Amino acid sequence: MASKIGILGGTFDPIHNGHIYIAYEAKRILGLDEVIFMPSGNPPHKRSKHITEGSIRYKMVKLSIKDYEGFTVSDYEINKDGFSYTYETLLHLKDVYKDSELYFISGADCLVDLNKWKNVDIILDNCNLVVFNRPGFSEELLVDEKKSIEAKYDTKIIFLNLLLMDISSTLIRERIDHGFKVDFFIPYEVDKFINDNKLYKNI
Repeated sequence: MASKIGILGGTFDPIHNGHIYIAYEAKRILGLDEVIFMPSGNPPHKRSKHITEGSIRYKMVKLSIKDYEGFTVSDYEINKDGFSYTYETLLHLKDVYKDSELYFISGADCLVDLNKWKNVDIILDNCNLVVFNRPGFSEELLVDEKKSIEAKYDTKIIFLNLLLMDISSTLIRERIDHGFKVDFFIPYEVDKFINDNKLYKNI
């Protein structure tokens, strides 16, 4: 039987407990064999923002998932030259996991902006799109967007109704910069790594 592989992309700058929760629930609910965390290399939609070096973000993800069965991390995008496009990542993973079924896990903001993504048809042809709800997006809006995308691309989108954990990497970076505690938002190993390496100071 074909393996079911989930992909959770993001800058993970830093990874936080919300990311871990989403991956765990997606794996449990969808019966995934593996969830690959894919730290983004050079995302085209964040060209103007400073992003922490990829190898550092990769290490933080690796530390945070080490005790979770079936969680892995890929350095494909952070080692890739040029911008990181989702359709290219999916084609790469399709080549690596030839007999597997891919599940691309993303937030409600992805669903709303999907028509702006590059080669949406290739994305939807090569994975099952899994969307989870996020704070600030009404259920009515998401249902309408889901129906619109499904009709336009003749596809089916899986919707996960998860707890709304309003944690953001931006908030965490700002709190660290101000000297506030963040250990309740991020795994212990990540908190220690950030402190040991004096990350997110004077941002």
